[in-house]
Amino acid sequence: MATRSSRRAATQRFSQWSLAPFHLGSLIGPYNGGGFPIIFPILQGVFHVDRTALSVIIPAYFATFGLCQFFSGTISDLTSRRVVILAGFGSFGLAALLCALAPNLRLFVLGCLLLGVTNAFTTPILLATLGDALPATQLPRTIAVFSAANQTGHLIGPLIAGLLVAWSWRLFFVSVALVSWIAGAWLLVWFHRHGHVVPPRPRAPSLGHALRELLAALDRGVAQVVALAFLANAAVMGTAYLLGQALRDLWQLDYATIGLVVSLYGLGAILFGPPAGLLLERFGAQRGAALGLLAISSTVAVMAAAPHPWVFAAAYLTLGLAAMLTWTAFSTLAVQAAPSHRGTASAYFLGARFLVQGLAPALYTPIYGAFGPRVMFALSAAIALSAFLPLWLLRPPSRSS
Repeated sequence: MATRSSRRAATQRFSQWSLAPFHLGSLIGPYNGGGFPIIFPILQGVFHVDRTALSVIIPAYFATFGLCQFFSGTISDLTSRRVVILAGFGSFGLAALLCALAPNLRLFVLGCLLLGVTNAFTTPILLATLGDALPATQLPRTIAVFSAANQTGHLIGPLIAGLLVAWSWRLFFVSVALVSWIAGAWLLVWFHRHGHVVPPRPRAPSLGHALRELLAALDRGVAQVVALAFLANAAVMGTAYLLGQALRDLWQLDYATIGLVVSLYGLGAILFGPPAGLLLERFGAQRGAALGLLAISSTVAVMAAAPHPWVFAAAYLTLGLAAMLTWTAFSTLAVQAAPSHRGTASAYFLGARFLVQGLAPALYTPIYGAFGPRVMFALSAAIALSAFLPLWLLRPPSRSS
């Protein structure tokens, strides 16, 4: 139960600049993942393996990231947001350094596994901390900026990877480690200055009592938000690891051009970040989510039929716009779904989102091999439409949350 002081703290408003370390921290995961489509074809030659064998790195990172979020948020709910966040960013940098130094596929996969584990203790806990510290009226706009910063990783990750591979693919993972440690240091400073606004985690009489409270808070609304995240990201990012391969197979593009095309998703998301927050404040999260899902399905269908690489690029830019609106709406619903256990609800939401990205190769790799990239994208468009069912069943969040 929130104390009187914690309720007072939750009324304090922050400028977006004062929350900048949260926004920087939010882009670490997509920055790392955004480099995978560029590095994926290169690693086939480096480690002398085929596409199917190398596909193991995708679940090693994304599925592990998704699965670990099903307990990382609970750990932060039962212990300390500050400790969990700082440990997460420090160890994420170390895991990235292991990938950079890996001499063979086995150690590279181990590095990807550790990246997935440690990343589970970064973004979802940052999102929960914002829900703890900010008043409800400031959440939609702040989450829009947070989501835009998160999507910035999809812009700069492919761009920087495309540039660095001219020297060595290993340099990209060195850059991931450096950005992670910078974000962690900045967050340490933020907690030193503003940590008092984050309500202390209430101490339950026993672990069993805490777990019973947790289970009571995770109701049908949380389950439906989790289903939304699972289906939507299967459509949006499930095929991302094969984008570089698809662009080479369809139009024989070079790696620098592929990096530019793949980065357009992040650019679209950044451009639509602030407008997305304003739209959600005006029309509500559920209506915004419905509009976003419709736009996602339409743009992925255009990608499936694109006759020219720049038509594909324009559609991928538009997909970033649509995804920004959708993820901002979904993130707002997730933060409001279980106010007493925001860490767990946020982590479950993000866990489902990235779990499906890790499981996607089991679906998309054989589809790509048997039918090619266009059928793969058409399937993604159909999956986006299926997310309307859990959205339609979702109860509107109460204003008090």
